[in-house]
Amino acid sequence: MPRWDDGYVTDVTYTDNVYREMTPAWLALTALLLGQCPPDLSRPFRYADLGCGHGMTALFVAASCPQAEVWGFDFNPAHIAAARQYASQVGLSNITFVETSFADLAAQPAAALPEFDFIVSHGVLSWISPANQKLLVEVIRQRLRAGGLAYVSYNTLTGWASMVPVRALMHLLAEAGTERSDQAALTTLDLMERVRATGARFFTQHPDLQERLATLRKQNPRYLAHEFLNADWHPLMCADVMAAMAEARCEYIGSAALAENIDVASVPAELAPMLAQYRDPRIRETLRDIGMAGAFRRDVYRRGVVPLLPQEQVRLLERLRFTRIGPLPEADVSFATPIGTLNGRPEVYQPLLALLRQGPVTLGELHRADPARSWGEVVQALSLLTGGGQVHPMLPEPAAGAATARALNEWISDVNADGGDMPRLVAPAIGSMIAADLLETFVAGHLLRGAAPVAEPLADQVLAQLRSAGRSLQRDGQTLHDPAEARQHTIGLVRTVLTNRVPLLRDLGILPQG
Repeated sequence: MPRWDDGYVTDVTYTDNVYREMTPAWLALTALLLGQCPPDLSRPFRYADLGCGHGMTALFVAASCPQAEVWGFDFNPAHIAAARQYASQVGLSNITFVETSFADLAAQPAAALPEFDFIVSHGVLSWISPANQKLLVEVIRQRLRAGGLAYVSYNTLTGWASMVPVRALMHLLAEAGTERSDQAALTTLDLMERVRATGARFFTQHPDLQERLATLRKQNPRYLAHEFLNADWHPLMCADVMAAMAEARCEYIGSAALAENIDVASVPAELAPMLAQYRDPRIRETLRDIGMAGAFRRDVYRRGVVPLLPQEQVRLLERLRFTRIGPLPEADVSFATPIGTLNGRPEVYQPLLALLRQGPVTLGELHRADPARSWGEVVQALSLLTGGGQVHPMLPEPAAGAATARALNEWISDVNADGGDMPRLVAPAIGSMIAADLLETFVAGHLLRGAAPVAEPLADQVLAQLRSAGRSLQRDGQTLHDPAEARQHTIGLVRTVLTNRVPLLRDLGILPQG
């Protein structure tokens, strides 16, 4: 008898992750950089997440973009129940979560759901059956409006080929056992290490597997269960995904991993001229995946490709405002790229960084401030700084989501105080999130509720929250047992947050100015 879950892991839920590449501001920037006009984020728009899990990315979009109508779809009732509870606790009224399979969603009559400006799906395509893959694409065909953007991310065969037999054995072992999926994931990794230690020739022929398995052991067991223990696990070739999306009348425009749209940052120098020889994106992107041994793609598609005129693209990009989202490098600038570390030229980057340290600035202002640099150099530099997590495009109306973002950030602080693990804060100025350790979320929560920015009383409140949640305070990996020592250490940590982080939190709309 068929199972309702179609062989997908459902005995443990997925992780509460948020992905910046799925947010409207990021996708709009990606489209513009690739010469396509994105949906207008200053106007109401609709956003759908297919396979939304607990709906965390959708929640962050709804909180930071109150003009948006946000939908999340998932077939797992535990995911949808949690997502609805989160939205209710935060008080978000512009988000709807629906428990449904791709088959049921594709069978909905046209009038049952609206068309969407953005449809996103993270990782799902790799973890479902070929039949469900077709249904997911069919939902995009039915529901993405003309001119809308689709984001589809998935594992790629170029990076996972050696793992295919190992994953198959992991699934068989887990299926034969009785452990819960997250526990089974760790057990099967232990068994794989034992197999490798026997001198099994498959491992000697694929030496990368030892490092990969060691890396996997550091991951959240719930993630490992969903990644490797489903009945279906299909690393894909990008050409096949492009062909499927073409049936949905969607054309590939580029990658949401911005560095992967820049040949010098994504393929060996000797391979770059070969990419330029081919107009067919299926050939070009397959070459790119082989060149960088790509393991995961973040494809962006547009329904109805209408290239912007060159000066039209320049005008739209010039208006984009960027802000720092963390410390900016003072000297050398380097980026981790698919082919290794890329070093930026100081004469290009330092003038840009000097302006960005002063506050938000438009791309046009950055270009005009350094006329010795070409437009292309400035755009490429901003692309790499953005992809590297140092700067981020801002929403057209950065203050619009301040109230709803505040409610979500207060809730995150409360969840962490209750023993949860949500190391991030929603930043309404950029329509996305920034990483924040638990102590920073506690401090932000107190400041949002009107506490004075004074280290000592804030430290006492943070310590009370840690004790209430059963957490211990550590320094250099050692638990601090002495109350006076723990308090002094916490005061120092809070003082650092107030000095180094609060000004940034204000610039990003997480905390009010003043």
